[in-house]
Amino acid sequence: MKLAIVGLGSIGRRHLGNFHTVGVDALAAYDAAPAAREAAAAQFPYARIATTVETALDGAQAVIVCTPPDSHLAIARMAVERGQHLMIEKPLTQTVDGVEDVLRAADANNLRVLTAYNWRYWPPMLLVEQLLKDGRIGAVRAGRTEYAYHLPQHRYPGRDYRQFYMAQARQGGGCVLDESHAIDYMRWLLGDIVEVSALVDRVSSLEIDTDDIADLTVRFASGCVGNIHMNLFAWNMHSHFELMGEDGVIQWRRFENEIRVFDPKANRWEIYPFGCQLNDMYVDEARHFLACARGEAVPKCDGWDGFKTMKVIDAARRASAERRWVRV
Repeated sequence: MKLAIVGLGSIGRRHLGNFHTVGVDALAAYDAAPAAREAAAAQFPYARIATTVETALDGAQAVIVCTPPDSHLAIARMAVERGQHLMIEKPLTQTVDGVEDVLRAADANNLRVLTAYNWRYWPPMLLVEQLLKDGRIGAVRAGRTEYAYHLPQHRYPGRDYRQFYMAQARQGGGCVLDESHAIDYMRWLLGDIVEVSALVDRVSSLEIDTDDIADLTVRFASGCVGNIHMNLFAWNMHSHFELMGEDGVIQWRRFENEIRVFDPKANRWEIYPFGCQLNDMYVDEARHFLACARGEAVPKCDGWDGFKTMKVIDAARRASAERRWVRV
């Protein structure tokens, strides 16, 4: 199978290496920046580095979109017109506008669209999914998560963060889009979000023209109430959640690499440690996408699922601007 990777920032380069690792020999890649293309050509001699996006896509069976969010939809349209399966990095797009038309066209042509929310392949998360399916903590009544890092320190160490898309609203940078992982995994584990109240704003001294904080209070279709906090200025990079059910509590702690389950009958925590490494989930994601493109699997998070997260983001922005609850 021939793949084309569009966008050679950190995630594009990661995918270029991982797809080669899982056995893809025919890899083409493109980035709008000549310096990025030159660096990729030196780092990945097995890949064909194209000078235009069109030549990168030519002859590919599937396309991985790794550009800033403002260009996701245009590249997706190009791929669908060529009959190519799609893996689109999160967030699916910059706004909800125009997404449905592309997804309908993909469906009409039997093309797979995978929204690349990588935490869906993380073994600790998969354990939580199974624990919830097994009713381990009963009906979940409340859930809260934090997902935060420091933009200059953790995302662009040693570089001028102001020069990258994350600092620019027009390219789809900012907190609520980039850290929408938290929205996705809460939706995945707890079900659809139907109502949102939110603050989406810039409150820190970061020199960006987009949001650096998003704090959402949400209601799930099940009646569960959730809080989703994301920011770009936390010096202590962290990701964790706590799900509180009628019969117990589940906690995820990213950097401790463990799941904790509180059993009220035994009055103790059960601790499930993991030894997985960060890149493992990206490799599993690559394998999964290949299986989807071959017709051997259906996407764990397809385009319509990614679109639902975009609708939550849209509702959060409106809720913040209008200072009210918004239906999704």
